[in-house]
Amino acid sequence: MLHRDAQRGTYAGIVVVSGPSGVGKTTLCERLLKKERRLKACITATTRRPRKGEIDGKDYHFVTPAEFRRMIQKGELVEYVRLFDNYYGTPEQSLADIFERNRYPLLRIDVQGARRLKAKGYKGVYIFILPPDVKILLMRLKGRSGKSAGGELLKRFRKARTELRAKDEYDFQVVNDKLPQAVRDIQNILKRHLFKDRR
Repeated sequence: MLHRDAQRGTYAGIVVVSGPSGVGKTTLCERLLKKERRLKACITATTRRPRKGEIDGKDYHFVTPAEFRRMIQKGELVEYVRLFDNYYGTPEQSLADIFERNRYPLLRIDVQGARRLKAKGYKGVYIFILPPDVKILLMRLKGRSGKSAGGELLKRFRKARTELRAKDEYDFQVVNDKLPQAVRDIQNILKRHLFKDRR
């Protein structure tokens, strides 16, 4: 059920999707958002540079390191983390805007961010996305790294293996082997455990 705990300043009814780099979280969430109008993507702030095709305010809020530090100091982020020399964080205002529209926030965040949200009392459905197997994940990471493989690829693969060990901290696990099936699996989870009380 979607509601705000005024005393704690937290929200219930969030949908958290995590998983290692290369598992297909972005594509999966994009497909899910097209099928589930009750969901709304919570836009994350980041200090990294936009990738080709990414739009500020739509994919991320792209900010400078100084701006990100200011957001931390002012308590504007409900969670944040440093990944590969860049910072990522969820602005509280992004959650509030979605809540005001009476929709469920979808957060695509890493394991550390999910842990912080749980520790702060943010309730909802926490889903971990798994690759079909580790070899396929490595292939996907190689494809993403391209010519810049080597040290960067090894660093990402080590982090991915570490994150995979956190899968049991989540309410549900979904294997992203066939994208349409993975989307249906998440839809079924949400219908049974989040949307069921909604009229």
